[in-house]
Amino acid sequence: MILVALGILLLRPPLSVGQASAGLTIDSCYAMAGRNYPLIRQYDLIEQSKEYTISNANKAYLPQISITGIGAYIISGLPTISLPNSPPSEKKDFQFIGIGQLSQVIWDGGATKTQKNVAKAVAGADKAAVDISVYDLRDRINQLFFGILVIDEQLSQLDILMKNLNRSLNSVRLTHDNGLSYQSDVDEVKTELLNAGQRKIEFTYTRKGFVDMLSYMTGKPLEESTRLEKPVVLESYASLSNKRPELSLYASQQRVVEASSSFDKVALMPKFGVIAMGVLIEPGISFATESMNSLAIAGVSVSWNTGGLYKFHTNKKLNQIKLDKITNQQETFSFNNTLQLKQGSYEIEKAKEIIRNDDEIVLLKSRIRDAYQLKYDNGMCSMNDVINTINKESEARCNQALHNIQLLLSLYNYKTKTGN
Repeated sequence: MILVALGILLLRPPLSVGQASAGLTIDSCYAMAGRNYPLIRQYDLIEQSKEYTISNANKAYLPQISITGIGAYIISGLPTISLPNSPPSEKKDFQFIGIGQLSQVIWDGGATKTQKNVAKAVAGADKAAVDISVYDLRDRINQLFFGILVIDEQLSQLDILMKNLNRSLNSVRLTHDNGLSYQSDVDEVKTELLNAGQRKIEFTYTRKGFVDMLSYMTGKPLEESTRLEKPVVLESYASLSNKRPELSLYASQQRVVEASSSFDKVALMPKFGVIAMGVLIEPGISFATESMNSLAIAGVSVSWNTGGLYKFHTNKKLNQIKLDKITNQQETFSFNNTLQLKQGSYEIEKAKEIIRNDDEIVLLKSRIRDAYQLKYDNGMCSMNDVINTINKESEARCNQALHNIQLLLSLYNYKTKTGN
């Protein structure tokens, strides 16, 4: 039964655990695994992307220079103007026109500010998504950490079992040497000791595998002898507030939609700026006795595109649909999370109820074992009966240890599901 229960626990997805010479705590495991996870580098990349996007948006207020050159063959020629009695100007079939423009935005209707707000909101949503992936490590850490604790408890109980068996072996050897017991009694005890030794080897190698996985996830070399600190029991688990990173993601996604919706308002606004333009024509255009080969103008520019008016109300409805979808996703997550917490609460209470009787069961099994040992010493039962009582006492002790660790695992799974 114990091996089956342990097997169920060990077959869950692997998790990571921390280390320390004085004892590795589960909180240090969370921290080390988070720092070692490759996805953690996304935070820097997201921040850099946000800064570059904001920098590009700020450049909208820098002066913009535009230069255009046109060289063309004049098919029909430009008109020429000449004074009466004056010879017409010479016709030139090739013309070069150079246009230079300098513009400076004074107010862009809030477009730059909106772009920066959207960049910040998108970066926040991206970071929240990474937070979720990093936080998911805690589930695997819980399974590894408490899996190792279960193995440690089983090894401890195996040591107690082997100690009791060795005591019985010494006793039965003594009676056998005095001709008061059979060699088969000695062999039975030896067999049980060998079986216990095999189980110890199995647990030891399983623990080594768990520690290796823990070492890989935390990025810190761990010895096979690494000792784990048993976490404290959380008495007030039901009062934990929900701090799951998914809730932050939904809030960040809503901010992205709200920031992006500002572009619809920007589209309704006029844009103001100053503009300067120069034109060079070579050869110049002849106007009788004068010719024009350059022109310069400067002034204030105003532009207003009314196309945004046609889409404003439709876009507003589309943005509301996006917000409603995010709200629905959040409600669905909260619904499923509440179900998980209810199930977790039942598991915790069940474990507490089971533990209530463990002390008494162990005490009774110990007394029964002592009684059968006395019966054997007086020739009233077989060695097989004594071994059965020893195994049952060991099973009771192992169950007690397993129940205590299962309670801790249930409590920390509940804590993880609340985001604490």
